[in-house]
Amino acid sequence: MGNTKLQYAVRAVLAAAAASAAGAPAYAQTAPAVANDAALQEVVVTGSRLAISPNDVSISPVTSLSALDIQQTGLVRTEDLLNNLPQVVAEQSGGTSISSNGTATVSLRGLGSQRTLVLVNGTRLAPGASLGATPSTSSSADINQIPAELIERVDVLTGGASAVYGADAVAGVVNFVLNTHYEGVKVDANYGFGRYENNHSNLIADLAAANDQIPNSTVDAGFNKDVSVLMGSNFADGKGNVTVYATYLKTNPAVGYQYDFAGCSLNTPSTLPGPGNLKCGGSGTPATGRFALFGVNSATGKFGQLTGTYAVQPNGTFSPYTAADSYNYGALSFLQRAADRYTAGSFINYDINDKTNVYQSFMYARNTSTADYGPSGLFSYTAAQIPCNSPQLSTQQQGLFCTPALIAQNHAGFPNTPAGDITLYVGRRAVENGPRQDNYVSNSFRETLGVKGNWIDGLSYDVYGQVGLNTMNDSQGGYVLTTNALNALDVVTDPATGLPACAAALNGSAPTCVPWNIFQKGGVTAAAANYISTPASYSVTVKEYIVDGSVTADFGKLGFKLPTAAEGPSVNLGAEYRSESYFFNPDYIYENGLNSGGNGAASPIDGGFHVSEVFTEGRLPILNNLPAAYDLSAEAGYRYSSYTSGFNTNTYKFGVEYAPIQDVKLRGGYNRAVRAPSVGDLFAPAVIGAGGTADPCWGAVVGGTGGTTGTVNGHDFAFCSRTGVTASEWGSITPNPAAQINTSVGGNSALQPEKADTFTYGLVFQPSFVSGLVASLDFYYVKIANTIESLSSNTIVNNCGLTGNAALCGLIHRGAGTGSLWFNNADYVTATEENIGTVSTKGIDLASRYIVDVGSMGKVALSLSGTRVLNFFTEPLTNGPAYNCAGYFGTTCGAPIPHWRHVLNTDWRTPWFGSDLALRWRYIGPTQSDRVSQDPQLSQTYFAPTSRIGGYSYLDLSFAMPIATTGIDLRVGVNNITDKAPPIVANGNYSDCPNSSCNDNTWVGTYDTLGRYLYAHVSVKF
Repeated sequence: MGNTKLQYAVRAVLAAAAASAAGAPAYAQTAPAVANDAALQEVVVTGSRLAISPNDVSISPVTSLSALDIQQTGLVRTEDLLNNLPQVVAEQSGGTSISSNGTATVSLRGLGSQRTLVLVNGTRLAPGASLGATPSTSSSADINQIPAELIERVDVLTGGASAVYGADAVAGVVNFVLNTHYEGVKVDANYGFGRYENNHSNLIADLAAANDQIPNSTVDAGFNKDVSVLMGSNFADGKGNVTVYATYLKTNPAVGYQYDFAGCSLNTPSTLPGPGNLKCGGSGTPATGRFALFGVNSATGKFGQLTGTYAVQPNGTFSPYTAADSYNYGALSFLQRAADRYTAGSFINYDINDKTNVYQSFMYARNTSTADYGPSGLFSYTAAQIPCNSPQLSTQQQGLFCTPALIAQNHAGFPNTPAGDITLYVGRRAVENGPRQDNYVSNSFRETLGVKGNWIDGLSYDVYGQVGLNTMNDSQGGYVLTTNALNALDVVTDPATGLPACAAALNGSAPTCVPWNIFQKGGVTAAAANYISTPASYSVTVKEYIVDGSVTADFGKLGFKLPTAAEGPSVNLGAEYRSESYFFNPDYIYENGLNSGGNGAASPIDGGFHVSEVFTEGRLPILNNLPAAYDLSAEAGYRYSSYTSGFNTNTYKFGVEYAPIQDVKLRGGYNRAVRAPSVGDLFAPAVIGAGGTADPCWGAVVGGTGGTTGTVNGHDFAFCSRTGVTASEWGSITPNPAAQINTSVGGNSALQPEKADTFTYGLVFQPSFVSGLVASLDFYYVKIANTIESLSSNTIVNNCGLTGNAALCGLIHRGAGTGSLWFNNADYVTATEENIGTVSTKGIDLASRYIVDVGSMGKVALSLSGTRVLNFFTEPLTNGPAYNCAGYFGTTCGAPIPHWRHVLNTDWRTPWFGSDLALRWRYIGPTQSDRVSQDPQLSQTYFAPTSRIGGYSYLDLSFAMPIATTGIDLRVGVNNITDKAPPIVANGNYSDCPNSSCNDNTWVGTYDTLGRYLYAHVSVKF
């Protein structure tokens, strides 16, 4: 169809640009001879709407992955491919379990997926239908929709691009270029799995000491089976082409108990500084139950614990609770979720005439995945009303909690407790109900219809409409209905039968109630387990509509150019309309937060916005082929956006490239980018649930001599008093057994857009005297002002304690008399979305490629892509102090941001039978816990043995060979040849492992968690 020579030339240029290795710099190389035709000198690159010469270099640094690069990894999930890039920091992935939202996302520079714009063939991918971990991430694109087998190239532009593509392109752009013009039939199949050797004696000993399951010496898990079909044909004498595809991917789970590093939750010692090492711990909500009586101590007048903490022992009696009673929830957590993914679609192009082309694309994806984790229950602690004459209590248990003095003190703390009852703090895993489960089902539809062409040579247009519709349903199972569980603990003797009965059943308020006897070994009946059990569910629907039209004028073809330039200027003018809507519909249980151990109450959302935009972009060649000025060009762009949310934005860019000689080119650019508040940012209701990892002011006083002397967790009373701790609460705030505090997260309708300034400058070296060598070095700086962020509760409490800032301290709501931030939903830290200070990052990208002919031995291609992160600052308050997360990981900084990371590829294209041998070295630089930092905003007591992760090197090997003239290509490979185990990240009182991208005692998505990955791939072409 159309100009097939042009198609061939452009494809050849793009293949050369991305050839050889992951992360190679996306430079266009000299095209084949056919490309010397002047009519072929046009290629549109990611980051611009303007066509440039295929021998030119983009002003904005772009990194590319080719189809060959993807095949050489053996990976079949798109997020896994991108997480290998040095510019990407792990976020939602197939290894995320307890904090999964069922999607896969990409976060450039670690600035968040909400600030990374995802494109497919140059147009926006609609937001994924997710219930985000924070409201912001509800706008993030779900790249599960994109099958790896269909990718022809992935372009990663790091740096703002809002002037070209609109809002959200703050950290950069990921553009998936798909194969939309195929001829023939191709069938691909992949099979791969992880093989891990459980040979770490210290970890095995920890499991044995805790009587936890010992894994097999070798585990094969996380199987991936993938098949795809791509078919295409020209029609109408070559004027048109239709390409269709279908894919299926099945992923089997990998579960914590199969691995020595994930068979239990590895906890720090309970008190530091002090002796001890990591040991198997887990949740303070155990299967044995956990019981404690609180109230106002008659001697001190302070609210606190009145009795010891007890657990049910095998003989049915209470004895003091110890760490040995903790519940090993880690064993059930997935290191890789079970998933099934189906995709299908079509691409149609048809030349109505030489000047008009009509194009259409349709993409569908259905993704199902399951996340399992520890059982639900009443989590430590839940306040339950217990009659002292309950038939479920033994005489021993009544004696521990129900003396007249204890009842009086308990009632002083809980004045609404009925006479004869106590309010008992209870924690009990409902192990009889099985694990909690999230069953995600997403459906994604994307339709594009457009027309493009040339009115005359040099004056072109492109108009298209696009619809994106994404839905997500989460059906939850294994949860305990809190109200029913509390009813089932309020048990008396039925006067009619003499048997235990729920008080609510007798008074008619809950006639189906069945007593839940957690006070005796084996006391829970199947009927009770069924009564307290509840499903919960929610659905999310996201719709996006786009109409876009633009006109491009190439003035060189129209007869105008500067006398000093070889080419003429070009200008693009256009307008775009976009609307987005987000509908979140929870069922009654989910909406009211009645599923214990869920995400807390969450009200429905029905919101959206519309934006109308006009944009322009221009490129001006100034000097060409002159002494000391081989090339000098400039570009600029501007976009005006008007939102129905009540604000307008202006974005713009400027760029210059200068090559004094052909071998060296200097380039620099400035972009003003924006991120408008998403629907979730604006409208998500506040939800109170477990969020922060610790309260720095809970626990006992160390080194005190009475009054408010001494320290708690290294902090003096002045620090804690600023966070709301009173003198009577000092040293007596009870720690949460699960090391969590309540956090309120939600949207904010008063949010304003973020504004980001991004700078890039660097050089490209392509020496004519060294054939096949291309290298670039680029500096980047991104500074986001008015940042939309949900500050972590750790950051809020620590900064309040350090500065006494009224705005931050006002977000802390401690319980009166208890000082607690977790006893009930009235005790929490407000961490709703706010326009905070700035977030900025600065660094250097290095990319190079060298292809050398080794004579009779074939060719060797070498490529390197590396990133040096100089700093990563977060300023919680405008003009306040900022903390630096570069080189750190942890509960505040999140997933590791190493100072240096690279991928080095060596590809030997042998002369024998077309075979290819590829070796890849992935390196992740050392990082350390943010607790180790000297910055007072981060510094906390830390556990030294796991506070540093050393540099990690992975070696991957693959071999490919076609089978004669059969059209069959085979590839086999192994990633992580040495079976390097992932780093251990500590949990417990001094945790470095937040429930985000940290799972099963390690950083999933950043490090290889399944051991060696063995794979085979076969491709058949007809």
